Amino acid sequence: MSTVKSTLSIALLVGLLAGCDGVTGPRGPVGPRGADGVVDVFSVNFVFSLQDAVVNGTVASAQFDVPDITQSVVDDGAVLMFFREQGTWTAMPFTYGIESDDPDLDAVDYTVALNFGYELGFIEPFYEASIDIDLIPLDVLPDRQMKAVIIDGYLLAKQDVDLTDYEAVREAFGLE
Repeated sequence: MSTVKSTLSIALLVGLLAGCDGVTGPRGPVGPRGADGVVDVFSVNFVFSLQDAVVNGTVASAQFDVPDITQSVVDDGAVLMFFREQGTWTAMPFTYGIESDDPDLDAVDYTVALNFGYELGFIEPFYEASIDIDLIPLDVLPDRQMKAVIIDGYLLAKQDVDLTDYEAVREAFGLE
């Protein structure tokens, strides 16, 4: 369906431009056609453990070296992160509430967000709580099996992929 829409949009645009008078200006040289659908996509698995994390106020983070996050990925690509919970891969960022221990009080005491950042050569998952992490029992911040999907070359604009669904991303890019 999206191919039909794209083809129709291009046909309409070409028709409109062909009907324009007075379009002037020099044209640059026509460059070589790139290969269709060429994009370098791979995944990296790791465990985010609080034992390895650095705690700073409301944030607990751990940095992992990923040399394949190149300048090309940073500038023109994408990095997606998922964590494993209850047998499924869940997209990040993800926020959940921690309820009060008081059985008479049905309320959320604080929230915890599981998120990440990346830059040239590394990725950094982190927990960020709405209160100081020193006040949180660490067993509510479990170690997490994680998967980063690194996309070098931004072909996503041409694909209809639900980037929040690891199985859809895995299938679209042929990941294991």
